Amino acid sequence: MRGRLVWFVPLLVVVAASCQKSASGRSVSVGKSVGDSLTSRDPARQNRGPYQVWTLRGKKGQRLAIDMTSTAFDPFLAVRDADGLLIGSDDDGGEGLNAQLHVILPRAGTYRVIATSINGSARGWYTLAVSEWATPDVLPGGREGALNVGDAKTGLLEPGDEQAGDGPFQDRWAFQARQGQRYRVEMSSSDLDSYLTIVGPDGQVVAANDDAGNGRDAMVTFTATTAGRYAALASNYGDQLRFGTYRVTLAEAAAATGTAAIREIGGDVTVEGRLEDGDSMMGNGLVDVYTYTPAHAGTVTIDLRSTEFDALLTIESEEGTELARDDDSGGERNSRLTFTMSAGTRYRIRVGAFGSSQRSVGAYSLSVRAGGGPVA
Repeated sequence: MRGRLVWFVPLLVVVAASCQKSASGRSVSVGKSVGDSLTSRDPARQNRGPYQVWTLRGKKGQRLAIDMTSTAFDPFLAVRDADGLLIGSDDDGGEGLNAQLHVILPRAGTYRVIATSINGSARGWYTLAVSEWATPDVLPGGREGALNVGDAKTGLLEPGDEQAGDGPFQDRWAFQARQGQRYRVEMSSSDLDSYLTIVGPDGQVVAANDDAGNGRDAMVTFTATTAGRYAALASNYGDQLRFGTYRVTLAEAAAATGTAAIREIGGDVTVEGRLEDGDSMMGNGLVDVYTYTPAHAGTVTIDLRSTEFDALLTIESEEGTELARDDDSGGERNSRLTFTMSAGTRYRIRVGAFGSSQRSVGAYSLSVRAGGGPVA
């Protein structure tokens, strides 16, 4: 069941009730940048920081990007229409802790841009900028898209799209799947915290994912248990209505055995691999297993590197007895083991993720080199 992000509701209700009193004649227009300072003299929300309200006139269907930046505090940005209806809000959508909000105005009129902070004690200068938001040509809102294996398509979450219950907008991308075939669907966006849901031919959820890809991107790998028409639902994580562009791709993935998929490697070698749904499981973690038989006795240096999960490297005997383990000796979150091996003895090298990231997926590089020096 997907998460619920509802903390912002009481925060913005309090702000909306005081908008008229606090506007103080501040206004901003499209294509302009303004600035001011939050001070102790500004109205404040209960147990929250002070806020200032800027009026903004807009047209129906106008697509705007609103940025709030500050080096003095963590900005928080919200937009409401003249009736107090929340159009959107954002905390860290910009660079670093800055806020960036993309909105599509539902009607012509005056809107209120609320500039505030997450930290209740925050004070200091900030800049507010409003610009036109250029979006690519995409399917009209609410229209279903089609995906084929190898496709990479652009979408836009916008008014008129489906909604997940009372939650965020979602686009539906349909594709045909073969029984027993494994597929990978990925969603990436710089505007949204991507959320993917896969629905089978019977309408039941097959898989869902929030942050398995890089950063806030999403990725789902699944095996089609029956042939038929599947759908990938592209959405934003949480309940908040967010507007934004994204990229969705569909690819076939290598079949998973469901048991230890053991691959033989030998000599000085570098292997590129990926931990993903359907791989072998050990405890609560996904693992890949390799066997290695040195031709000569001596030390062997093994490096495991990944930018997508905290690498955990283990050497075992052929019978599965653990002989050595390492987490971070390779620098940052990479692993390195230098181990003395016997000639002609088969060893197992297990690739996994450490600690709370045990269910992590992602690409990795495994290097094996005879000798005690590090792998280049």
